[in-house]
Amino acid sequence: MDDLPLAARAERMPQSGIREIFDKAQSYDELHDLSIGEPDFPTPEPIADAVAGALGDGIGSYTQTVGRGDLRRALSEKLDAHNGVDAEPESELIVTPGAMGALFAATQVLCDPGDEVLVPAPYWPNYAGHLAAAGAELVPVPTDISTGFTPRAADLEAAASEDTVGVLLNTPGNPTGAVVPSDQLEAIGDTLRERDWWAVLDETYEDLVYDGATHHSLASDPSLFERTVTVQSFSKSYAMTGWRIGYATGPANVVSAMRVLQEHTVSSVAEPAQVAAKAALENRSVVTDIHEAFAERRELILDRLNDIPGIDPGSPQGAFYVFADVSEITTDSRAFTETLLEAEQVGTVPGSVFGPGGEGYLRFSYAADAGTISAAMDGLERVAESHADYSG
Repeated sequence: MDDLPLAARAERMPQSGIREIFDKAQSYDELHDLSIGEPDFPTPEPIADAVAGALGDGIGSYTQTVGRGDLRRALSEKLDAHNGVDAEPESELIVTPGAMGALFAATQVLCDPGDEVLVPAPYWPNYAGHLAAAGAELVPVPTDISTGFTPRAADLEAAASEDTVGVLLNTPGNPTGAVVPSDQLEAIGDTLRERDWWAVLDETYEDLVYDGATHHSLASDPSLFERTVTVQSFSKSYAMTGWRIGYATGPANVVSAMRVLQEHTVSSVAEPAQVAAKAALENRSVVTDIHEAFAERRELILDRLNDIPGIDPGSPQGAFYVFADVSEITTDSRAFTETLLEAEQVGTVPGSVFGPGGEGYLRFSYAADAGTISAAMDGLERVAESHADYSG
């Protein structure tokens, strides 16, 4: 019997290259894994204790599709105090299954088939899947290491067409660690107004910035709030990846549409995860502890990479990634990644999976502990010294 045909959208959605590499790496027993963007810390104790206590009280019910009222009110207060964003908790805020759920829902309700969305490249590969599911086209906007991988308004204008409807912008960025300066963001905001575009702002790594960099939320400008959806998460800043909880803010009509979509897909986020999120907001000091640990690991990996001939790690200012230029060693980042894995059991991600401009780079995650980072760098150094054997 022939296989039944799939819907066109299933064919359009590519598998994430990050997951492909991660899954392959799990077969190695002594893996030094810098491939996945997941903090290695356990959920902080105050958060875990709050959930344990609430479970003893019997939580575990359906909640409103947009999330528990007490959590949305706490999120509104956090957004006002930390991001300068004024979001009405009853109509302009939704709790989602991770930032992933928010990004997917936002793109589905904002895009029609044939629409074009500008995405600075290199970019997180799941954006391609989200837009493909809506039938929209991802239009890459090139950036490079010389400008810190940050897009400018003029870059967006140059890539636009009559089919452009919006921009998907990630700052601090994955895979590059780029933090878009506030003046560049404000210029992009001017372009949104002039072109009548919307923007989805992925701020998953908002708390993880270094070297004096600051994160700026574009939606803090009231005149831009009405054309932006801002996506944030508990996964990275609070070491809560497995809890699968994020949130989004935006104009009431967009949030209402996202609510209806979420109602028909996941119904609502698990109540214990929502309790955990509220406890996280009440214990924001854990963010400082996690940030300090990442700052130390960042210094370690940059020091090691800077000592390896042929590798330029740049100076990433955010998230917990180094997008290192290895083009002097190889022009085939996937082959290089496979050699690292096979020869030294070092897990990393080839730049080629992050769209145009990614070839010749490797993404290293320093969300791992110092011992893993050091062992991975030892292996990388050995492979780099013998690069003539496999150089592309």
